[in-house]
Amino acid sequence: MTMRMFLTAVAAVLLTACSENASSSEGGSSASNAKVTIGTLLTEMVDRDAVARYPDPVYTSASFSSYDRASLSKDQDWFANGDNNWFLRRETVKNREEFVLFDADGPGAITRWWMTFAGAFGGSGYIRIYIDNAEEPVVADTPFNIVSGDKIAMSPIASSISKLTPIEQRGHDLFYPIPYSKHCKITYCSHHIRPDADERHIAGDECIYYNIEYRTYKKGTTVESYSVENSEKYKALEAAAAAALNNPAKIEEAPETVLDCTLNAGESREFKFNGPGAIREIAMLLGAGDINQALRSTVMEISFDGESTVFIPVGEFFGVGYKPMYSSMWYLDASEGGMMRARWTMPFGKDCRLTLTNYGAQPVTISNSHVKVSDWNWDKRSMHFHAMWKFYPALDTRKDPVTGESCEHYDINFVTLGGKGVYMGDSMTIFDLSSGWWGEGDEKVYVDDADFPSFFGTGSEDYYGYAWCHPNTIVDHPFTSQPSGVGNLAPGYTFNSRHRSLDRICFADKLVFDMEIWHWQPSTMDLGVSTYFYLLPGGKVSNERDLTGLTAKPVLDPMDFVDLAEEKMDIEAEYLKLESMTGGNYEAQTAFGENWSNGAQVFWSNAPVGAEMVLSFNSPYEGGYSLRMLYAFSWDYGSFDIWFNDRKIENGRSFNNATIKTEWSEYGTVHVVKGKNTIKVKATAHCPAYALCFFGLDRVVLEK
Repeated sequence: MTMRMFLTAVAAVLLTACSENASSSEGGSSASNAKVTIGTLLTEMVDRDAVARYPDPVYTSASFSSYDRASLSKDQDWFANGDNNWFLRRETVKNREEFVLFDADGPGAITRWWMTFAGAFGGSGYIRIYIDNAEEPVVADTPFNIVSGDKIAMSPIASSISKLTPIEQRGHDLFYPIPYSKHCKITYCSHHIRPDADERHIAGDECIYYNIEYRTYKKGTTVESYSVENSEKYKALEAAAAAALNNPAKIEEAPETVLDCTLNAGESREFKFNGPGAIREIAMLLGAGDINQALRSTVMEISFDGESTVFIPVGEFFGVGYKPMYSSMWYLDASEGGMMRARWTMPFGKDCRLTLTNYGAQPVTISNSHVKVSDWNWDKRSMHFHAMWKFYPALDTRKDPVTGESCEHYDINFVTLGGKGVYMGDSMTIFDLSSGWWGEGDEKVYVDDADFPSFFGTGSEDYYGYAWCHPNTIVDHPFTSQPSGVGNLAPGYTFNSRHRSLDRICFADKLVFDMEIWHWQPSTMDLGVSTYFYLLPGGKVSNERDLTGLTAKPVLDPMDFVDLAEEKMDIEAEYLKLESMTGGNYEAQTAFGENWSNGAQVFWSNAPVGAEMVLSFNSPYEGGYSLRMLYAFSWDYGSFDIWFNDRKIENGRSFNNATIKTEWSEYGTVHVVKGKNTIKVKATAHCPAYALCFFGLDRVVLEK
């Protein structure tokens, strides 16, 4: 579907006026002599057909970022993590110091710009954008106005993610194209930073993180450079693009084929379509007794022109992982009720076979479903859509899964591709067992013959468009999504997606996408990785089908990771399920983590006298067990009654102490039931210094 379907009457007239400069996605004709403008790029941004053809004019993809320059090679500080305040150089301009973030020769265009900040004066500096070697900047303003404000673009093309966090700690994302004919330079100026020993690195009271991605077109490509006047000229197209991104579910009408069926264990259902044509939309609702398992074990496979290019769990394909969640992106959306839609354009020349297979042990129903297929002019630039999945079960954050060697950090490969194509994005489905941040790792993307990454990032949350790993950050943007971040700083589930349009990575021969596993704590994670890309027919993909992961039980609770042996059940308190709480606040506290087992404790704070909290775990065994519990003590803790199941084990015990400490308590034999067991805590008195009650529990050990 082209942009025209979203345009207002005014924008449609403007698009028609400049259509001779736009690349044709409908007819597939060559666009190598077309002029690249802000207008053609805005049109391309919301043209799902355009991404399914190999680019013309062709370009190379790369980025500039503030990654730690100590990372020189895989043998030298490859996982250095001081990823702020690194610049290309400093310059003196009119008696002021400007630090250079970006410096590229044209013809080219910036396609995605991300920033975040820290420190007492984070984001207080000034950005200047110089186009085509001009002495004066074409734009000069604060980063909050330029990158995520309305100085250059309107929302959601310019976005601040997420509104729940302080502005300087948000991810600031600009997707507005900034084309340049000859050259582009971007600088940052601030009184709160100063050159370090290495003049590329800046110290001070302001920390700046950035990642700016760009295209470089082949020589001879005509590019109309960015200017304020040119930006105003294409305001109607910008408004149309923003309207389209805000209404992603609207697609062109096309014949529908219903996919409704019931798949028993091991069953498949195939649907065939004759070409030439293109899938425009796939929609479905899954039903099963265990919907989480169904989202992982029900697999979508698609073959185009005899080439199998899609093999992925349905939940991963639709961008929710294995939990029904709300998400609304340009290519995918899902409702909390489980209705899922995909709007990738998937062309084929001769035929297409879509197969749904149930690899699980339960029956799965597929309802409210359809596939929309319409005409497509297949030509030499037409590419096949690919979607692949990798699964890393119980990933040890201190052991390389490939070499088996113990280490602090390592790279995993998302995908390795051969041939010509474009990389369109990826998602990570994570269940982390610790209370530490899992996503310090940087993306490292090698394009074609690059020996050093063409894209070297500054952290996983930065790559996915937000910042500072806030667990309450719900990212809801057309090109980036985090419908759940519970597992960011506590045991739990996180799902991150990033999809590309103008910032898709073009490669002519090869692409290697690696991601660091850089976790702040020794931990265990379940990690699923999905990748989306287009390849010209005959391209090569490194991934093998992961059949064993399809039947793996989705982790819904930290206790799913814990091996409860019959002789000894050793449980971190933060893995216990919070059943109920009649007052106060619950958290898996990581502050003062050097005192806690596994770096965290259950912390019940601000509980009024009389309030109750109930924790639980499921035991596969029944019988008499000796019970030990590791408690926390501090100066502001209160007094509590405590029960294990129906047995009262503490009566008004005070946990008040002058210093923070932990201490074991022995309770003799208790009766453990098969199934749910509970630990109830009731606040009976507050400490002398504070009118509310605080309580900490670190570990529970039961021995036969």
